[in-house]
Amino acid sequence: MASVVIVGAGPAGTTLAYLLAQRGIEVTLVEAAANFERVFRGEGLMPGGLYALEQMGLFDLLDQIPCRQLHAWEFVVDDRTVLHVNEPTDLGRYRPTIIPQPAFLSAVVERAQAFPSFRFLHGTVQALTQEADRVQGVVVRQADQEIELEATLVMGADGRGSTVRRLANLPLQKLDYDADVLWLRLPVPLPDPSQRSVFYGFICGSESLGAYTSWDDSLKFAYLVPRGQSLDSKPIDWPTRLAEIAPDWIVDHIRTHAEALEAPIPLKVVFGRCPQWFQPGVLLIGDAAHPMAPIRAQGINLALRDVIVTANHLIPLLRTNATPEQFDQAMQRIQAERQPEIVRCQNLQSSEQQLATRLCQSSILRGLLTQLSPLVRPVIERGWLARQKHLRFGLKPVVLAVE
Repeated sequence: MASVVIVGAGPAGTTLAYLLAQRGIEVTLVEAAANFERVFRGEGLMPGGLYALEQMGLFDLLDQIPCRQLHAWEFVVDDRTVLHVNEPTDLGRYRPTIIPQPAFLSAVVERAQAFPSFRFLHGTVQALTQEADRVQGVVVRQADQEIELEATLVMGADGRGSTVRRLANLPLQKLDYDADVLWLRLPVPLPDPSQRSVFYGFICGSESLGAYTSWDDSLKFAYLVPRGQSLDSKPIDWPTRLAEIAPDWIVDHIRTHAEALEAPIPLKVVFGRCPQWFQPGVLLIGDAAHPMAPIRAQGINLALRDVIVTANHLIPLLRTNATPEQFDQAMQRIQAERQPEIVRCQNLQSSEQQLATRLCQSSILRGLLTQLSPLVRPVIERGWLARQKHLRFGLKPVVLAVE
């Protein structure tokens, strides 16, 4: 019987394991962490990711966990609003949604465990086993033993620092991205409920800050750190630093609750894609194949869409006595089908970050923008919305075609 080992229990790994187990295919999901409560996990689902969940039959899980929809986007440069765009009302339940990823992953695994062909294994992958230049399984280390798992296919869904990618000698081509991120959390809701459904971007002088209300009513900040700049040389008074960037209405909130502001969590941005996602017997998906920048929460969404396409190509083969060559051809088709969307979204992420960098570096550009914003703001908003189309919905719909 065909069997699959999936390494990494993130959004891609858990949902693909669920789809395989639901269809009676033997699947082992291997996760290194003892639980899903990592320091950092992406929280944003775009419409394209939500549609993918619906295709999988997992959309109803969002009714079981706390969520928050985003209703608008607002960008402020030197205290002048230059863009405010409302999400289309006809998106309804498919508006961008903030979720607690640990709760979501736990719910997917729990649902997968209802199928006898599913197995969840805690451990770290030490090696890929091979025979005749083809991957045949993995070696997993647990606390007191090593286990060898045989598999028809090994799936690397283990994120931007993928172990499977390294062991399979699938190089990552890094793309230029000029900032890392510090995440800060203020566990106090904004006083005005209407402000809690808006994603804010603030640029003040040379500094840039994102802010949104998360699923638990906490206020999350993303402070952009130019690549190569160190913040470790001296202690930073973060309430004061944030207050210097944000407009007055949010400054008052920060200062009032300054003692509750939690210490920043650094996120080293890994941004790029593998020229080749597969070797005989092994395939990368999600951030393992194409780590995304944090702009517009693309990591989760593109990973879920990878899963739909992967399932369409591989499940029919896993149900039959397919040859190794047929699997290799299918993996090639998966990459070919997904790559144009990945390239497009990464290009859009790069262009948005470059624009923010230019604004931070040029007081002349900021001055022109803020002075002309009453005249050019409608044009800016239309252009922004047009660029967001592929970041929201992808290049084209993905449809789960296998029963």
